[in-house]
Amino acid sequence: MKRLFLLVFLIVCQTNDDDDDSYQITLMSYNVMLLPSILVFERDQITRAHLLTKAKFLRTSDILCLQEVFQKRPSSILLSALAETYPYSTPVLGDEDDKNEWNEIWNCHISSSPLKFVSGGVTILSKWPIAYAVEYFYKHACSAHSFVRTGFVYAKILYGHNKYPVHVFGTHLQPNDYRGCYLYGEDKIREKQMHELNSFLQARNISSNELVFILGDFNINRYNVQQYENMLEILHVHGQYLHSSSIPFSWDSSFNAMTNSRHNNQLLDYVFLHKNHTPINTHWFNLITDRMASKQWRLLGENHSFYNTRNIPLIELSDHYPVISFFNLSRQQWSRRPSGVITYVKFMTADTNLPVIIVDRELRIGTSINQTGTLFILTNNGTPRRHRCLRSEQHILLIDANKPEFYLSNEKLFRMKFGKEHANRYLKIIQLDNLSNCIQTNSTIIFQSRLSTGYYYVNSQFSQLCSCTNDKKQVQRFRLIEVELKRELLAPTSISRTTTDTASKVVTTNVSIINDSTAPVNPNNLLACCFDKPREIVSSVTTPVKELNDYMELIVPDEESDDILLF
Repeated sequence: MKRLFLLVFLIVCQTNDDDDDSYQITLMSYNVMLLPSILVFERDQITRAHLLTKAKFLRTSDILCLQEVFQKRPSSILLSALAETYPYSTPVLGDEDDKNEWNEIWNCHISSSPLKFVSGGVTILSKWPIAYAVEYFYKHACSAHSFVRTGFVYAKILYGHNKYPVHVFGTHLQPNDYRGCYLYGEDKIREKQMHELNSFLQARNISSNELVFILGDFNINRYNVQQYENMLEILHVHGQYLHSSSIPFSWDSSFNAMTNSRHNNQLLDYVFLHKNHTPINTHWFNLITDRMASKQWRLLGENHSFYNTRNIPLIELSDHYPVISFFNLSRQQWSRRPSGVITYVKFMTADTNLPVIIVDRELRIGTSINQTGTLFILTNNGTPRRHRCLRSEQHILLIDANKPEFYLSNEKLFRMKFGKEHANRYLKIIQLDNLSNCIQTNSTIIFQSRLSTGYYYVNSQFSQLCSCTNDKKQVQRFRLIEVELKRELLAPTSISRTTTDTASKVVTTNVSIINDSTAPVNPNNLLACCFDKPREIVSSVTTPVKELNDYMELIVPDEESDDILLF
């Protein structure tokens, strides 16, 4: 009898584990911006590809969909390295060398057109076997994408030890470049492309018991309400729920120097779960994380001519940030640490303890220790949002925290100027005390700047800071003081709507959120959350906790991580 009871117990436990297995799946979408050589000219994509291979966060998901793996050599560097983690993969969409590896190819007459000479740049990588793979070429495209074999990749993946069928559609929809789309416009082209994807999906007659994901760079801004809701309707997917530790943009022109600062911040990347293939009592989260490279690199390469204003030091890996996705029933430990954190600092002279202040846009040393020092935002040319390790010898940007549109300019005499285009990207911070691997509060530092005539250390002339000495003995020493951490948020508020058929939903882990307002919101200040419609309050969702170091490193890296970079 005891043996029978034990056998029944084991069967029940095994069944529960099997049922729960699919809830542990994690997917990631990442536009890595390895552009065709005809578009990038001197841009150093080889160095960036090598830096991407060192990014630990790229190896933490079960399934990874990459977009813009266009250029052969850097793409090969990245994909070869990732094959160690993801032994199964589809070919790159539209890569003529691998066209015989697909199980199906749709609209191949489109890809064979002599006008289509650039691959689609989309591929799906997996830790689990890919049982079936299809490449589909869109019938509609415009502007620069008229020359791209644009479309989507479909992969049927046997997930987990029980080989649970999971269906993944990876795509990169028509971008916005405002040229050459005169007949329809980019938004109409994207609609046609999504209808093609949805028609293909419906024709597969996939069982409702099997998960279906649609992910990639959709080039539809989350905060353009009409286009966003239209996308959800066409694809028949759930609205995007951002995890509480997510940032609200995947394309961040505020801080990411690889973006175009003339455009507003946008959320363009998604990992969607299809409505007809959703387990009951679950929520599917997206988490956008602003990951950086392990070290700074130069846009045009280290060996480029010394003084070229375009050869700026960067620490970003791409113009997009990756989107990680998972169920609320996931046993993995996802960080509760708030994102959207800005680090404010002050500087004091190390010898006289006088504050650095801004007077009439000039950076000066104060005259009294009782003066209040100016607050600055300090960033190593990447986002200053998260606590990361700021290392000695890194180039930084110095921003007026009270007027963040003002940057330290690239002039001999230190002045703040309006607009990121005037920012001094060659200001180097050097730690003198070496008390830790990272520059911290009370670290003793000096600054070095590059002018057209060479490198100069920073000291002062008549109390104004300037790049005016080659002699390191005459340099002004400072102490860095971290003042406060401030989370950039707004009380949850809905964006104004024109339709009213579904409920407003804002879901974050362990937090009950909602709202009933229809006032417009500035998307640059939005709390990371998801809105569908302004009506219903959503109860809190509790994520089960299980320690998992790989995923903790993904969100909150330790000091020795390859991926940590700023405060």
